[in-house]
Amino acid sequence: MNTTDSLIADYAKPIANSVDLAASDYDQTAEGLASLLRDAANCLGSMDQTRDWLDAAAADLDAIARLGDGGAKTQRLLDRIDSTLYEAKSELEMH
Repeated sequence: MNTTDSLIADYAKPIANSVDLAASDYDQTAEGLASLLRDAANCLGSMDQTRDWLDAAAADLDAIARLGDGGAKTQRLLDRIDSTLYEAKSELEMH
């Protein structure tokens, strides 16, 4: 089961490092991870699919910040974010 904390633990540092950001500069919250993802996306070219994935995950994290970290709808969002960030992280690691 995915949580905001597990997403931060799995993705914040590798994504930040791949675009020369520091994950420690961001709050360890849904809002902080969303900010990190937006900043990382801004480091990428506008035609880069990874940028779209990061922006989509950030938008979903904004929804989670409003909904809270519980409930079936939130869990579906967390699962979607996990899948999206897995793809983004994998793509960034290849660059």
